[in-house]
Amino acid sequence: MLPDPALTLTIPSLHDGTTLDCRLYHPASLAAASPRAPPWRRHAAVVAHPYAPMGGCYDDAVVEAVAAQLLRTGYLVGTFNFRGAGHSAGRTSWTAKPERDDYASFVGFMVHYVHRLDPFRRAPGDDDDDEDDDDYGNDDDDDIEHGNEDRPKADADADAQPDRPPVLLMCGYSYGAMVTTQLGPLDSLLEPFTAPAVDSEAAEIRLRAEHLARDQNSILGSVRAEAMAALRRRRQRQRRRQQQQQQQQQQDRTC
Repeated sequence: MLPDPALTLTIPSLHDGTTLDCRLYHPASLAAASPRAPPWRRHAAVVAHPYAPMGGCYDDAVVEAVAAQLLRTGYLVGTFNFRGAGHSAGRTSWTAKPERDDYASFVGFMVHYVHRLDPFRRAPGDDDDDEDDDDYGNDDDDDIEHGNEDRPKADADADAQPDRPPVLLMCGYSYGAMVTTQLGPLDSLLEPFTAPAVDSEAAEIRLRAEHLARDQNSILGSVRAEAMAALRRRRQRQRRRQQQQQQQQQQDRTC
């Protein structure tokens, strides 16, 4: 079962600006209040839903089951409603061309969001001026120390392969799978976001992804810092108790 989404948002479609509903789910590795959480490997997935006129939307049971499984294996998961589905604007097309552009719009958002999301390394509010946003192979956040206790096997396997590049999985169920198979290569999907014109849909999507990622960096980073401080205080109290017990034992022996 899926947890509540970390973020609920809208983006415009590259096709014609139609407003699309979107959800983002963060994996346990981005749990800010858990200092022992394993590192996030920047794996992300997009899961598309079945045909809207037949009731398909991102609340579909199969979509949720797939998203939940990906979430458990460490993926940041995004779902969205095609035009005409759920609360997204517009109507389902006859050609699926607008829907392909809807999908590409969310892929562009996800790539830029994932690229900027780094809450446990940079200081909250710290800006990243690196413009190499189209390279999904950026995976330079693996030098952070994390606790190893009680990790799932998938997390242990990920730690055993620290140099494995991040994965962007694009998938769907039923109609969503059909649209996915019609998408071009990732480079072509991201080309509109490389140097978008001001006030274009691509520029709005990219800015929204970057701003939301920076907000999450600040929020999650601050919560993690507080959790780490609480953990240090707890360990200090434990050490003091141990020292007091040792001193008491020594006094008992001398008596």
